[in-house]
Amino acid sequence: MKRIMVISDTHEDMATIRMVGAYLKDARVDLVIHLGDYYSDTGLLEHEGHRLIKVPGTWDPHYYDPNIPNRRFITVAGWNIFLTHTPESHYNDLADDPKPETVMQSGQADLFLFGHTHRAEIRRRNGLIMINPGHMSCDENRGYPLTFALLDIDVQSVSASLWQLFHDDPFLRKQYDKSSLKPAENLRRGTKREICITGENGFAGGE
Repeated sequence: MKRIMVISDTHEDMATIRMVGAYLKDARVDLVIHLGDYYSDTGLLEHEGHRLIKVPGTWDPHYYDPNIPNRRFITVAGWNIFLTHTPESHYNDLADDPKPETVMQSGQADLFLFGHTHRAEIRRRNGLIMINPGHMSCDENRGYPLTFALLDIDVQSVSASLWQLFHDDPFLRKQYDKSSLKPAENLRRGTKREICITGENGFAGGE
């Protein structure tokens, strides 16, 4: 079983990033995923030694850097996971960025992780498990509390839950069996698409 913490939309709020760091000191988390806005906000967590995979947000200067993937695929325990800041294409996208709409329609992923709206949710769409962890920014809250997602993944199933920091129980949890999802198509290697080979630690590597 691998546990992933998913956060998004920290918007340079170092106070909440430090709270995430404090949470991680006591939590068993194998990987942290950050879904953008802003790409550099993870520096503190990386300095503390947490394993992290991230994508930039659409208004992030890093979004215009062709050497940094704006959207990416990773694989954890045989589950194909798509990471994007927005759940749809954006006018700041680069020409060869994978289109979220294509991922939704083509079965290229099992899990579709996105941010941008600041509203936490877990839902099914076109055979995908779509998860937005919410946001971690007091100044950019848009009326929603500070939230994150936890994914507990093994080969057969994934448990997705939404939490507020330092609360004892999630406010939403959903369980999905791999057999109940439509088979994800094999990903084709291409620009900014990553076919990740599971390593000894059970994670796909693109970093």
